[in-house]
Amino acid sequence: MSMELLSKNTAGIVSALMRQPQWDKHELQEGIKKVLVQIRESAGSEEEYLESLLINVTFQYANTNTAISFLMRCIEEEEFFSHESFQSIMVNVPRQVKDSNFLAENMPRFKELVYKGSTIEEQVIHAESFFFHTKLVNDMLVQFIVAFLQPNNRDFMVNFLEYSSRVVIDTVMHYCETYSNQILDELNTDKLTQI
Repeated sequence: MSMELLSKNTAGIVSALMRQPQWDKHELQEGIKKVLVQIRESAGSEEEYLESLLINVTFQYANTNTAISFLMRCIEEEEFFSHESFQSIMVNVPRQVKDSNFLAENMPRFKELVYKGSTIEEQVIHAESFFFHTKLVNDMLVQFIVAFLQPNNRDFMVNFLEYSSRVVIDTVMHYCETYSNQILDELNTDKLTQI
């Protein structure tokens, strides 16, 4: 199968996922506002709120990396593991993050990405947008993997096993990033996420 076909198939799957009700832009907007309100309410100051957003971005990174590793393993071993095995791996991410130095080791990497802006207000707007982006990418990747593992989809998904795991991951992540950016552009997050 050609790279063009891989790209077309991946775009088709992600596009189909985006048409599901949970990806309604207004639902996403309301959902992220609720999450941001919860994070803000548990913070005592704007600085603590930024720190909480940084922690959440880093946690999303852990989730995304775990999902990527799972999908890579499926492709490398040419096996469709059960949805339950994927779910149990993802459910364990919070415990693994908590029981390790993951946050301490990775938060510095994201700090300059999250803390952009010359004023605290600019930093908060940027941090909220960046958090929303990482959450969307992670959620899309997880939905892609759920679709990939669905027994009814195997006849189509088997095509992905013809490629190297790195090529598939790069292609899937490209579309997750692209759709996330498109959603953020459409929602004009600077106005939407300000609470």
